[in-house]
Amino acid sequence: MDSIEWNDVQGLLLSGYPRLPYSAYVVWRFRSDCGDASGRWLGGLSKRIMRAAPAEDHAHSAEAEPTDIRTLKAANGGHHRAINVALTATGLRKLNLDERQIAEFAFEFLEGMAPRPAVDAAVSRRSNLLGDIGECAPDRWDWGGTSDVDGMLLLFSTGEGDLQVLIESEITAMRACCEVVVSAGHARGTPVILQSQLYDDRKEHFGFTDGISQPTIEGSPKARRSKDRLKKKSPIDDEDGGTMLSAREQRISLVKPGEFVLGYPNERRESITSAVANEEPGTCDLLRNGTYLVFRQLEQDVEAFDAFAAQLAKQIYGNTDPSSQELAAARLIGRHKNGEPLISGAADSTKKTSRNDFLYAFEDGSGMACPVGAHIRRANPRDIIGPDPDTALRLSKMHRIIRRGRPYGPRRGEGKPDARRGIAFIALNADIAGQFEMIQHSWLNNPNFGGLYAGCDPIGHVTHADDEFAVQQRPANLHVRKPRPFVTVRGGAYFFLPGIKAIQAMADAAESRAAAPLSATEESKRRSAVFG
Repeated sequence: MDSIEWNDVQGLLLSGYPRLPYSAYVVWRFRSDCGDASGRWLGGLSKRIMRAAPAEDHAHSAEAEPTDIRTLKAANGGHHRAINVALTATGLRKLNLDERQIAEFAFEFLEGMAPRPAVDAAVSRRSNLLGDIGECAPDRWDWGGTSDVDGMLLLFSTGEGDLQVLIESEITAMRACCEVVVSAGHARGTPVILQSQLYDDRKEHFGFTDGISQPTIEGSPKARRSKDRLKKKSPIDDEDGGTMLSAREQRISLVKPGEFVLGYPNERRESITSAVANEEPGTCDLLRNGTYLVFRQLEQDVEAFDAFAAQLAKQIYGNTDPSSQELAAARLIGRHKNGEPLISGAADSTKKTSRNDFLYAFEDGSGMACPVGAHIRRANPRDIIGPDPDTALRLSKMHRIIRRGRPYGPRRGEGKPDARRGIAFIALNADIAGQFEMIQHSWLNNPNFGGLYAGCDPIGHVTHADDEFAVQQRPANLHVRKPRPFVTVRGGAYFFLPGIKAIQAMADAAESRAAAPLSATEESKRRSAVFG
């Protein structure tokens, strides 16, 4: 297998930037009169982007701002930042790229997360597939539904004040060619700059430690370090949080790079590359070293979740004291609030890291410890969906996603009582249909998941008639009616996170269009392709 060109990969793919706890997601669109400014901006931005590894001509000085993960991790103290950029299909089309190359991108990406429904349909096929209907329908979103989106800046910083400076400087840098999208929803007319924060305890608003079960990319620095240190008796801390992978964890979590980085073999032993670039020497492969970024703004109703946990505790344990409520809530998630999986028994607050090397088929096949419909069991079934456990585990690796989400809004009890809070959900994957969408519609939204007869993901945004949550127990299972979803979709889009060379090629294409204006006929064709 070819070595992964990590120096051409944006850093977000390898790291959630735990040392940069403050972040902002700036949603933008190109101005119609930007000329060659978009090319100049992208060209300059490509030099500031955080890479997964140092550039080939890397010569970092102690005073310079780190622009790769290795240098960022080696930096002691100080104020640091990371910048990544992603574009939608409409954004790519506005850069004068070869339409043959654009056609090579995934159909789901080109169609978008919230396409307009057919004339005779109430909702689009994709919205129905994702469960984005009713209160979560795209026409109710704050952004990404009925509003045009061309791209997103993903900004990370060590401090809240530093983040504000970074937001202002980057908006100023793109002002000649881009404008920030404004909200079409509850904050109508305000810029869509979603600010979020990683808390020290790594918990999201429902109170659970997040980001525990992540796949590890084969050929990544973490995978290499784990392989080299397997013989050590004690776990060794990994710079991005967690510990090195044990042999058992490698069997469960180690995934081929092509599931996340385009241009390399995936679990099917296939590589997704550009046919145009292969046929025409000198043409940049826009797909290579890139990945698809799924962004969903998911608002959480913490009060409703806690109320349901109390109801569930009353029915399971006969009381609603805090300990019983916490155990009941853990049944919905599949882990205790400190991250320890239910499959391990009682939570152990003294452990430094949470166990992630478990399998269901032989440890909890019936769901007596972790309910079959619990969130983590649906989101990552490991070895239970398939003809046999070994095959199921291999198949599950074709559907893994890397999550880089962060909570936004104040924690409950902080700030205004009516403040909105939730998760800025980010999924990175090379196949939107086979990874994010498959998880969403076949596992999370499926009332018949794992042999169940009703109900869907207990913390998802989808509900069905007679929705319920089943708790496996003896002598008979307990079925509890779920009142309504605890999560509402407020915005989202499908983006492409390009490699650095691809960004530079896009910048060159945008500048060449400005230097050689299109004829009226060509411009008409281009606008038709962009705007439909």
